[in-house]
Amino acid sequence: MKVAAATGALLERSDEMARIESALADARTGRGRFVVVEGPAGIGKTALLAAARTAAAEGGMRVLRSRATKMETNFAFGVVRQLFEPPLVEASELERADLLQDAAGVAAGLLGLPGARPADAPPSSGVDPSFAILHGLYWLCANLAAAGPLFLAVDDAHWADAASVRYLAFLLTRLEELDIALVVATRPHEAGTEAGLLTTLTTDSSADVIHLAPLTRASVVRLLEAGLGQPPNQDVVDTCLRVTQGRPFLVRELVSALTEGGIGSDVEGVGRSVRLRLGRLPEHAGRLARALAVLEQSDLLQAARLASLEELAAADAADLLATAGILESGRPLTFVHPLVRDGTYSELSSSERAQGHRRAAELLAEQAGADARVAEHLLVSEPAGDHWVVERLIAAARAARNQGAPDSEAVFLRRALAEPPPPGDRSALLLGLGMAEASAGLAGWPEHLHQAVDTAPNAAAAAEAAMVLAHALSRVQRYTEAVEVLDRAASALDTGHAELALQLEAAAVLPALNDPVTAPSVAFRRERFRERAASDAAAPPEVLASAAFVSILTNEPAETGADLATRALLAQDSAGPVSDSGPWFSFAAWFSHTTFALLLAERYAQLRPLLDASIAQARVTGDGGRLAVGLRDRGWLALRRGDLSAAEGDARTALAATELPAPPMYRVMNGSLLIKVLVDQGKLDDAEQALAPLDLEAGSGFATAWGLRFARGRLRVAQGRVADGLKDFLSLGADLTRAMISCPSYLPWRSEASLAQLALGDRESAGRLAEEELGLAQAFGTSRAIGVAKRAAGIVAGGERGELLLRQAIDALERGDAKLERARASADLGAMLRRRNRRIEARELLREALDAARGAGARPLAEYAETELRATGARPRRVVLSGLDSLTASERRVAEFAGQGLSNREIAQTLFVTARTVEGHLTSVFRKLQVDSRDELPAALAGGSPVPAA
Repeated sequence: MKVAAATGALLERSDEMARIESALADARTGRGRFVVVEGPAGIGKTALLAAARTAAAEGGMRVLRSRATKMETNFAFGVVRQLFEPPLVEASELERADLLQDAAGVAAGLLGLPGARPADAPPSSGVDPSFAILHGLYWLCANLAAAGPLFLAVDDAHWADAASVRYLAFLLTRLEELDIALVVATRPHEAGTEAGLLTTLTTDSSADVIHLAPLTRASVVRLLEAGLGQPPNQDVVDTCLRVTQGRPFLVRELVSALTEGGIGSDVEGVGRSVRLRLGRLPEHAGRLARALAVLEQSDLLQAARLASLEELAAADAADLLATAGILESGRPLTFVHPLVRDGTYSELSSSERAQGHRRAAELLAEQAGADARVAEHLLVSEPAGDHWVVERLIAAARAARNQGAPDSEAVFLRRALAEPPPPGDRSALLLGLGMAEASAGLAGWPEHLHQAVDTAPNAAAAAEAAMVLAHALSRVQRYTEAVEVLDRAASALDTGHAELALQLEAAAVLPALNDPVTAPSVAFRRERFRERAASDAAAPPEVLASAAFVSILTNEPAETGADLATRALLAQDSAGPVSDSGPWFSFAAWFSHTTFALLLAERYAQLRPLLDASIAQARVTGDGGRLAVGLRDRGWLALRRGDLSAAEGDARTALAATELPAPPMYRVMNGSLLIKVLVDQGKLDDAEQALAPLDLEAGSGFATAWGLRFARGRLRVAQGRVADGLKDFLSLGADLTRAMISCPSYLPWRSEASLAQLALGDRESAGRLAEEELGLAQAFGTSRAIGVAKRAAGIVAGGERGELLLRQAIDALERGDAKLERARASADLGAMLRRRNRRIEARELLREALDAARGAGARPLAEYAETELRATGARPRRVVLSGLDSLTASERRVAEFAGQGLSNREIAQTLFVTARTVEGHLTSVFRKLQVDSRDELPAALAGGSPVPAA
């Protein structure tokens, strides 16, 4: 029988309900809230969520709900699907089109959500779709909230799949600006679940955590009296408190056991209570209950087939089970509580469970799009060397990979290997498993990737696997191991694999560039590889890109590296995307080497359209790595050309994008750019704040931290901590020298160090470093690199030679399209001439520098130039920021996009901010520019630097 809880009201939960209602009220006024309800099984979490759903609906909120289950723990985005499939199904065609605009539509297509246009093709091996999916799902949720406040309820989150938890964690970073209340119910420390991600979610600083306490003795007495129909004696109450620990659901189960002549009930005893109730029901009800225990939840037809029942008999059984308090009424068929399902399931023998899951998998396999659910049942079936099982698990793994869920992919592949697969398939499965584990940050990937190499069917396959392993090792900075793995694979190849051998060599020289310890051992090979790649007319694009990268960093003439990069682009155009040729070398890495070479070679006109096109493509495909690289390079390009506003905008956009799952190197490289820009703007506190979460990375001797250490050195000098800055420059220089990287266009550490040494009074050391960089820059041959080096050398040299060098620096920087660096050199020369009492000459230079610095927003340089100009006797006008000059970088970018006709939602999606943030920026823009509408923005912005294309 089903026992009511007194009058059905929640007992002793008024304070907890008040906290949830407060969160609902905040969400309705535009302040998103996050509530976590914690407690052991049976404590009343589900009942509290049900009451919260009722309160939300009565308050005019749209309610979206989901409940995680044990059987779907590895079903990628299973919880998310439960939340968002119903509103998409219920929406009209017009409403659905609005909900699935742009990013939301891309994510829905990748996940196959209702009404979405299917993805044109699964992501290629070099693309991680998690960026597109998480970003798009956020916008689907935001679009739903824009139509009215939302209540999102997630029950039994301890069983939620990792992909869904990642999405909820991503949503939290923007929840405060949405009309959404998110309430998650979970059991803490649930055995058999992966707690890491969920712990991160539930301990978020924004979470209001509600710990449900056991019922008091008085409430337990009320429940017993309501169920038994008479006041219980004290022994019964004591027993109830002891075995149920005051958990409402278990109290009700105990009442059922007592009224049916059973025995006391605890967590394990629920199964006995359910068995007693099933024993009083017809046999077909028991069969359906046992089938549903295997399925966990199901539609009626599927459960009937598994129970070998006719549909009418199954429907009758479902009604009987609902009356008995075992199933919920309605569809789909669901147990009233996970403990009831567990109790029923525990009554099955191990062979009954295994057979039931295998049969369930066979039935589900008949349904389209059920690969993951089929695989979930196969995970708990017994291995039997069945090729069909292997095929289904591989299909599920592939689907998980295409949906950005490598943790689920790894689970399916491990089970496929345990089946086991045919011997010839083992290496490929190990390779996929290792890649998935490495992508998800799971332990075991080195062992599995090594095994993939060792069990490869031939030397060529072993070489391909070795490149995957080496790439994974490089990502975690195990560069020496990576080179060793590649060399072993190369030694096993015969002369018939010349192109593959060249790819192995390309993959080997790159890790060495990143590691000062490994670099000297491959110095000769690096030079020989570059020559071989240059002379090979049929070299593939990834090899040419690597050769260009090597050429630039080792300071060969810039034209050599630029020509190799151009050849790589032409080869890629004819060969198709590099990421289609194999999993070892992603497009992001290949494209990064190519564009980086062109950036340092100062091929700006060639580079800019490539970056704009790649960024646009990355947004469409959801390739987060490609987007981070494109924004980084475009930001550095803007910085080198003196456009601080555009550089800051790209850096901040890239950092917002890399809140999504991405290698730390993306955050480091874009953080380095942002710090450099902020220093140039004189925003030293902001720069320090940007450095703080990355500062530990700067201590690494590896390439990922070199740009960050350079940026930190400039920050320290700007803060007046010149000795600390010099220490950064010199330690960076030592690492670069050991790595045999000498290109001054990369990180001009010698110039910066020489100026720091001069400030500390060590002119001799300063001169030595400045002259060394000048020689390297002249050998490299690009205007900007020469101009930067001549500026430093001129400042250190002083006198007539110093004046000549500074004049040459100004000319070179003019040719190099380096406006801000030219302004620095002009200010330095003006100051030098002023000190020589050549004031008229000095004024012209200082005015030019002051105007350029003000236009770029480079406040420290502007203050320096103004101080020197005033010292000549001139009286420059004081500038009060107003109009266009008063806009922040973020406001400027929002205004530019709005002026181009983009909607607030489109701007927000482009910049990875919320629509409310865009609204706030536009309000500020209208006030500062004194305009009343978006139509007036183009004219108000005329004369400013154009924003990069989206």
